[in-house]
Amino acid sequence: MPEPFDTREATDIGMYAQTLMLAFIARGIASCAQGALGLFPDIVRAQLGIPGHQKLLFGISFGYEDIDVKANAARADRAPMDDVVRFHR
Repeated sequence: MPEPFDTREATDIGMYAQTLMLAFIARGIASCAQGALGLFPDIVRAQLGIPGHQKLLFGISFGYEDIDVKANAARADRAPMDDVVRFHR
């Protein structure tokens, strides 16, 4: 994300990332957003040649899931919708 951009643009990038990850699933490709990469921007910049004026928000790992690996069977519980969403009429 270019340096002068802020929260509004980060939100747009997050929505784009979600859409990209859903497109991966539709094509049988697994993915995992990795926000921790944003905590180590200098290491990632050095490896990928990303200029210093670009903010690093997250990365996305993707590939074909190996369902035989036990770690890939892990699932996180989700909060009930009523606990996280408020509908107004």
